Amino acid sequence: MKIGIIGMGHVGATLAYTLCLQGLAETLILIDTNEAKVQAEYLELSDAVKNLDHDVKLVKNDYAALVDAALVVFCAGDITVLETATDRLAELRVTSKIVAAIAPKLQASGFSGLVISITNPCDVIALYLANLTGFDKAKVIGSGTLIDTNRLKNRAGREDVLVIGEHGESQVALNVTPDIEKQATGTGWEIYAAKHHTAFGIASSVACIIRVLKTDTRELLPVSSYDEVENCYYATLTELTLENGVVQRVLPSLNNLETDRLTQSIQTIKRNYLEI
Repeated sequence: MKIGIIGMGHVGATLAYTLCLQGLAETLILIDTNEAKVQAEYLELSDAVKNLDHDVKLVKNDYAALVDAALVVFCAGDITVLETATDRLAELRVTSKIVAAIAPKLQASGFSGLVISITNPCDVIALYLANLTGFDKAKVIGSGTLIDTNRLKNRAGREDVLVIGEHGESQVALNVTPDIEKQATGTGWEIYAAKHHTAFGIASSVACIIRVLKTDTRELLPVSSYDEVENCYYATLTELTLENGVVQRVLPSLNNLETDRLTQSIQTIKRNYLEI
């Protein structure tokens, strides 16, 4: 599979390394405005690939190479914004400008595959990227609450839990106590406080999405996908294929409180979009 990664910061570089190790990409196209960073990652990944039992072709900063790529992962951003902020929305003023600069290049490349957007605020940026590129919204998804669901599973010590709605403060955790939900929601901030970034969890979550797409298992994943009625991206269980993108969105059974909270989460995403 040929995969492009736009944005070679902590997440993009970790994802590239993960895809190499797991053999999920035959070709990786590494793109970033920081050419020295791309060159450094290219060199180090080239060293890493020599230790593997499979080959990975690496391409640097070539949008034209995306023309026949199956996937593009959009993770361009600026994590330093959070050094003086306390919420993911603070990134929007910066990341929306980054999207506006990159979308025309992605569109002009002739790329026609599936886009996985990681950049925060995830749901807002997924919609903005889809709108600016004009791509079919079924073929643009956000990484959504897969990472949040993993964090909830770890905090709850159970597998039968799920997070839907916004990848952000208004997310809705199902089948857990408020205390466990609070712990899980704070996990990203706890990691950031010590490391000043998060990368392993989200990179492996995106690798999981790519594995499901590549193997065509049709496994339902809590990714951010487009709701035509709401004109909004938010996470719910979603069936995906590499060819068509979103095949179906499946909303789990919710009680009245969970339904109200999901409605509020969707409204939060919509309000945030209007801040662009």
